[in-house]
Amino acid sequence: MPNAISVATASPSNSSPLSSSSTIQKSFKATFRWVRRIIQEASEELDGFGLTTDEKTSVEIVLAEALNNVVEHSYPEDDPGEIHLSLRLRGSGLMVEIRDQGRPMPNGRVPLGDHPITSDGKNPMPEGGFGWFLIRELVQDLIYDRRDGENIVLFRLTLGSRLKRAKSDTSTASIDLAKDPQD
Repeated sequence: MPNAISVATASPSNSSPLSSSSTIQKSFKATFRWVRRIIQEASEELDGFGLTTDEKTSVEIVLAEALNNVVEHSYPEDDPGEIHLSLRLRGSGLMVEIRDQGRPMPNGRVPLGDHPITSDGKNPMPEGGFGWFLIRELVQDLIYDRRDGENIVLFRLTLGSRLKRAKSDTSTASIDLAKDPQD
């Protein structure tokens, strides 16, 4: 079993699923094998954050689509670079940051993504299609930037049930859920 280049995790407090500064950070080789392992590890670490099964599944789908795109399109197959992943739990949801130093996104932006029904019928799952459609459907605040030779993809997954619990829990009354999550 391969070892990660580096892994740093700040676990949530066991006393509350609402740690406002919980962070998972991982750096690893851009290979499909590594992506599978990192998603599994991140999923296990998210168990302590109080996510519902649906929320956790959405996180896994989005990470799989986004990270596999890096593996498939950013680096040459015979020379995989590194991927840096950061998951930060904030009052407004899970902030995700993915960085790599591979090829830039086509046209300097994240593909729009097509629903399979809108495809031409010849290729029901076109490249840049359904995966990006899924990502866009499941996330908010999707941002792409290319800076100093590095691709940076940022997005937020809203964790509705978590927020509902926070609003009804008097012990979290001091948490400002409206605060800008960009810190």
